[in-house]
Amino acid sequence: MLTVALTLINPTKPVRGLQPGVNSPIIGLEMALQPYEIWNIIGDPQTQGGQKSRAGFMLGSYVDFAYIAAYMLSYIFLTWLMVARHSASRLLLYAAVLFALVAGLADVMENIAIMRILDAGTESLIERHMTHLVLSTRVKWIFLGLAGLPAVALFRREAKRGPAFILTAAFAFGALGIMKQYSVEIMTLFLAFFWVFLFVKLLPLKNRWWP
Repeated sequence: MLTVALTLINPTKPVRGLQPGVNSPIIGLEMALQPYEIWNIIGDPQTQGGQKSRAGFMLGSYVDFAYIAAYMLSYIFLTWLMVARHSASRLLLYAAVLFALVAGLADVMENIAIMRILDAGTESLIERHMTHLVLSTRVKWIFLGLAGLPAVALFRREAKRGPAFILTAAFAFGALGIMKQYSVEIMTLFLAFFWVFLFVKLLPLKNRWWP
């Protein structure tokens, strides 16, 4: 539900343009490395397009705080269920909690940086927030990928290679985000597919694999 809300709230098109290979304005904003990249996405606040874009991203940033709590709890709860199911080492659960907390904290810091950038009236004023944005965003995506790896180890115990592959690929593309801005867009596709797949498998159907 929160994913749908963010999709509807965040602008679907940049004011001017996106970085090469990037298709989502919010990913382009988060993964920006230079002020001009952000300016091309959010536009000039003196224009109607710039004001509308900034308002959408600002509202999306507020909603994202609830989304942060949701995905942290999802990773932790999934790992807790699987650790209990296999009587596995609780170190896997502790690792998932640590990774999810770091990802969530970095995401909060990223939102704060984005909010400050959205309040900046000129392209030059964005520069002072770039280091904050770049560091928090890269840490977020890497640790969000790491948060799924404890579950990967437990999926492999059940010979469920599909879910294990999806989460491993998500981590790989998240780590690649350090160098390639568009890679986290691919990561989000893997994660979206994983959680939808998991939800379907939890439904009371004949082919569900969770007792």
